[in-house]
Amino acid sequence: MSDGRALLVVGGGPAGMAAARAASAAGLRVTLVDESNRLGGQYFRGRQDSREPGSPHAFAAAATGVRVLLGTVVVDAPRAGALTVWNQASDHVEEIAHDRLVLATGAYDRPVAIPGWTLPGVVTAGGASTLAKAHGVAPGKRLLVAGSGPFLLSVADDLSAKGCMVEIIEASPWRASASGLGVIAMDAEIARQTAGYLARLATRRVRRRYGTMVTAIHGTDRVEAATVEQVDRDWRPISGTARMISVDGVCLGYGFVPQLELAQAIGCALERDDVSANYFVRVDAGMRTSTSEVYAAGEITGLGGKRVALAQGEGAGLTAALDAGALDRANYDVRIAPVIARLRQVDRVADWIRRAFVPRDGLWSCATPETTLCRCEDITHRAAEAGLAGNPPTPYAVKTATRAGMGLCQGRICSPILTEWLRVRHGYQPPSEERPWRIRPPLRPVPLGAWPAHKANP
Repeated sequence: MSDGRALLVVGGGPAGMAAARAASAAGLRVTLVDESNRLGGQYFRGRQDSREPGSPHAFAAAATGVRVLLGTVVVDAPRAGALTVWNQASDHVEEIAHDRLVLATGAYDRPVAIPGWTLPGVVTAGGASTLAKAHGVAPGKRLLVAGSGPFLLSVADDLSAKGCMVEIIEASPWRASASGLGVIAMDAEIARQTAGYLARLATRRVRRRYGTMVTAIHGTDRVEAATVEQVDRDWRPISGTARMISVDGVCLGYGFVPQLELAQAIGCALERDDVSANYFVRVDAGMRTSTSEVYAAGEITGLGGKRVALAQGEGAGLTAALDAGALDRANYDVRIAPVIARLRQVDRVADWIRRAFVPRDGLWSCATPETTLCRCEDITHRAAEAGLAGNPPTPYAVKTATRAGMGLCQGRICSPILTEWLRVRHGYQPPSEERPWRIRPPLRPVPLGAWPAHKANP
């Protein structure tokens, strides 16, 4: 019989590692699973030797009692207290039982549909960073890093370090960046990091354009050029400002979308943030979700970056230990106090970024009728419009009429685009507490031969 102290952590990024480390130190039996073959998530990808706080190296040195299962993908949540996982190396599916669960599944680059976004040579900003850091390659030699937010500086830094000719196309005006100077100045770590980016980019002659946006990408077999236009405060192109730039690669970075598939499958309550056009898992001060004995930390609770994720992960691990009886209230209060103080401090920069660089309505208006909406099913915006004939303007109506969102990715890519396009073009009001799309098991693609027979043949 279980003693209630078996904790399963899903996600091996900063939040997951912090949760596993804190819970293990407090006396829980911890298993951590991650679909990658290395710990660290996107932040530490390609930097396994990093010694900074929250790194895989620091985790390995301090969390010796944690059972780590890498290359392990969560594909189903069949019942309370169990998850179905697929090990990619062994091609084996099994269930892992747990008493408590921490979700730290992270986020992925926000997809944006503009003319030409499916051409070879167009990648997400995060994908470009991964290529550069983990594999030492770049998507081209003459690159535009386009989108919004400080992450563009990091990506441009990674790519220019590989010898690429890089230009940053920032949709937000200069005053958006300038508005955070006071916040950055009060945070020594971020101030040093920002100064380092700017100095290196200046040395490499990386140009930055503000209040501009890539509105179309051109090419036959791959990227050959991009149209860049100045935009107004709502990111709508200003007539007469278009210019063509010859490039062989475009990296699009308009923020991130939380990976909520597992949280939805478990039944955790969500909430929509209209400002960032995202849904997040609702948590209390202790990182508890609405589902009993399930906790969440990191980007799925609100996009905040590595430092916020570390603090939230530690808080989730400590709260799980408290609820399991491994920590008494007095010890919990002592341990959680500095975590809360650290979270309050590091969230200042994250809050500024969330407010200053949110996507504007003009972003969802660049697509033409022939622009692809759903890559898996090759559905264009014209087809989506036709699917709305006689139907209410909802993602479900488009999905039913066109199969958009029914491909291999189950809507991860097209559904965020579709939701905002319907909101801006057709007045659709996304629900406040439930995503208008849901992914069915398997939550990730799994070979049919590895899937249990009763699942394959219900």
